[in-house]
Amino acid sequence: MVARVALATQALFLILLVITPHLVLAGASHGGGKKGGAARHKNPAKPYKPMKRPAPHGKKPTAPHHKPAPTYKPVAPHKPAVVPPHKPAPTHKPVAPHKPAVVPTHKPAPTHKPAPTHKPVAPHKTAVVPPHKPAVVPPHKPAPTHKPVAPHKPVAPHKPAVVPPHKPVVNNRKPDAPFRPIVQSTSIPRPGTAAPVGPGGNAGKGNGAGITYHGGPLLSGEVNLSILFYGQWQSRSKDLIRSFINSFGIAGSAFCKWKGIVESYSKKPITFKVGTQQSDDNASLGKALNVDFIKMLVNKANPGKPKSIAVIFVHKDIGTQKLCRGKCYDHGSFDGKLPYLIVANPEVECPGSCGLPFTKASYGPPGPVVKPPNGDMGVDAAFVNFASGLASVLTNPLNAGFSKPGPKTWAIEAGNACKDNFGKLTIDAAGVGYNAVGEKNLRFVLPTIWDPTSNACWAPM
Repeated sequence: MVARVALATQALFLILLVITPHLVLAGASHGGGKKGGAARHKNPAKPYKPMKRPAPHGKKPTAPHHKPAPTYKPVAPHKPAVVPPHKPAPTHKPVAPHKPAVVPTHKPAPTHKPAPTHKPVAPHKTAVVPPHKPAVVPPHKPAPTHKPVAPHKPVAPHKPAVVPPHKPVVNNRKPDAPFRPIVQSTSIPRPGTAAPVGPGGNAGKGNGAGITYHGGPLLSGEVNLSILFYGQWQSRSKDLIRSFINSFGIAGSAFCKWKGIVESYSKKPITFKVGTQQSDDNASLGKALNVDFIKMLVNKANPGKPKSIAVIFVHKDIGTQKLCRGKCYDHGSFDGKLPYLIVANPEVECPGSCGLPFTKASYGPPGPVVKPPNGDMGVDAAFVNFASGLASVLTNPLNAGFSKPGPKTWAIEAGNACKDNFGKLTIDAAGVGYNAVGEKNLRFVLPTIWDPTSNACWAPM
């Protein structure tokens, strides 16, 4: 397009060069010169008359002299400036029609779907709680103060005929005398084990006749108990176990007398000390313990000290090999040096055989059932089985102490010769039974054990 405009301009310029001389000549023919002529004629209504010049002084006027217009040499045809063919400016690629930056039509911010117009939560009608009318507690009428029974006025001496005067009966009963707990026997003999309870501390013959000493070591002096709780034992249960152990040190208590029977085997005093206490709450070896797993737990509990017993308390939801099939605890030694004792909570696995006297016996003659003194049948039964096992470990730690052959491969020892015999328990008004009071006045049931001096079962009375 620019080229076309340039060519048109050049053509117009040439036309002007050709026409211009003719226009000049035409103007000269009307008056000549630079002055006058049609170009100077301002009034086109009057015919043009060339001006007469006054003759110079002394000369005649002459006719106007029209100098021929200078013959303009025709201007050499204007060679159009050889304008190099206008290279069209590098047709700047027509700047792409400035597409207005396609500003992404600002999608109106996803009109956040108006949050599902949470149905306007019904204006929380503040629960019209009826003004709390304070319970109209009738003014507490003080319990009628039981007027002490008026001392029984002595009946006028009844003078029956020929009968000495009747002395008045004096009523010494105090009003509301405190309840005296009933004492009854909960003896539960098993075939070949304990017989009914006898008088005093003697709880019958049992099955200990023939228990003899085989020359092996016995435990006496300060005995370290290294405890491992396997499974989810509650803190309260752990505290009760420690209180149970500490109670053996209370002079004059049923615990101390019970320990005295055990000391009669070695003829030496015994004291207990909790050396270490560990917990495996997650039951890292699973919920079915066989002999190999028990050995691993014993090694874990091993305190590395002489006169120590590794004690494993197994939770109620863990199954343990050798337990609950006639045995409520197991003891022995894997290396011939460190004795161990393993006791389970029988609540789930075998309450009817290892949970007495807090549940009904699953076999043999039934006996009275009492409520556990600490409110947990499994834990209170575990105390009974722990004490029985402790008596056996102290008197036969490496299976070469006091014992006699028993059924299957089990030995009859101090702790199981009087199995399932609890002597006479004290039963309170709520039906809770116990035969020993220990640390912090906590109540427990201690098992009957074999007394080598009287050759009979002995139970706290």
